Amino acid sequence: MNDTIDAIVDRLQQSLPDALQWLLPIARRTLEYGFGPFNNGGGRFPWYGILAALGIAAVAFVWGTRDKHDRTLAGFLRFCFPKEIYLDKNVWVDLKIGFMNPFIQPAVNITWRITTVLIASRITELLTLLLGPNTSPAAWTPTSVMICAVAFSLMSDFGYFLFHWLAHVFPPLWAIHKLHHSAEALTPLTAARVHPLERAVMGPFMAFTTALLAGPIIYFYGGTTSPEAIFGLSMPGSLFFLAGHILHHSHVWVYFGPVIGRVIVSPVQHQIHHSSLPQHCDRNFAEHWAIWDTMFGTLYLPQGRETLKMGLTGYTKQPHTGLITALALPVWDSFKACLALATRLARHYRLLQPPGAVRR
Repeated sequence: MNDTIDAIVDRLQQSLPDALQWLLPIARRTLEYGFGPFNNGGGRFPWYGILAALGIAAVAFVWGTRDKHDRTLAGFLRFCFPKEIYLDKNVWVDLKIGFMNPFIQPAVNITWRITTVLIASRITELLTLLLGPNTSPAAWTPTSVMICAVAFSLMSDFGYFLFHWLAHVFPPLWAIHKLHHSAEALTPLTAARVHPLERAVMGPFMAFTTALLAGPIIYFYGGTTSPEAIFGLSMPGSLFFLAGHILHHSHVWVYFGPVIGRVIVSPVQHQIHHSSLPQHCDRNFAEHWAIWDTMFGTLYLPQGRETLKMGLTGYTKQPHTGLITALALPVWDSFKACLALATRLARHYRLLQPPGAVRR
């Protein structure tokens, strides 16, 4: 698919006049956006994840439709793509943010060097210093690949969980993260409604937690790998897509039940996370493994079908009405939150005194 995109862009480059060559990056990004599900594993929307989401949605449609005469293709399409949701103006903002982020993120990602490889290599060096060189590295087996794949997925999700929790309780980070929560209608495109600065903060969290596992693995396996190990480590992510991950940002009510729901995040559990109702606020932070919410007391499981209200608490109007406000307002709000926090700390440590106060 990359070759096809390259060929189209090359042809455009030859046909466009010099004055319009600046359109080429936009054309490439548009093609990458369109071919995304079939290119490089599909990113957020792999083709197999889309098919799995449609299949799970079909089961939910048939299960929830009492009148058999309504179980038609047209009825299913109305169920999956209701006009009141997909024609909401917020969805257009989601699309623009998702389209522009790849242009902006490289310029603002100041933490791109803080990676799993960097931290894991330091851990490996420390283990070598403490235990000596590993002269008899372990060999990969199907069992060890499976165990490491699940463990790596858990640690990656733990890093996301820690970042996500902090983004809700630390005002400067919440100012950035609330862009994602300002969506008043959930569609799969809402997954891309993320401020480019959020990735710069999230990356080190996930790099650190996964490195805690990757470092010892590199040491005990002597840095060796195999196609089976590489494929195995990527399997959990694919399985989560097959379990309906794309439906996490949607209106389709899919719940795995109270037992599985304590281990794996079902679509409805993340939809509840987006609800602004008091009982739903600051719940279900994990992306894939609900075990982290279970362990830290932030899990919320529905007792039955519940009404959800999307959007931000305390806002009468949508603060992010377009691309400019979506990108600029979170930065301004975060700056104000940092200033307020610094002022409170300064007053706490008597670095600042209120007007009229006598210094001692």
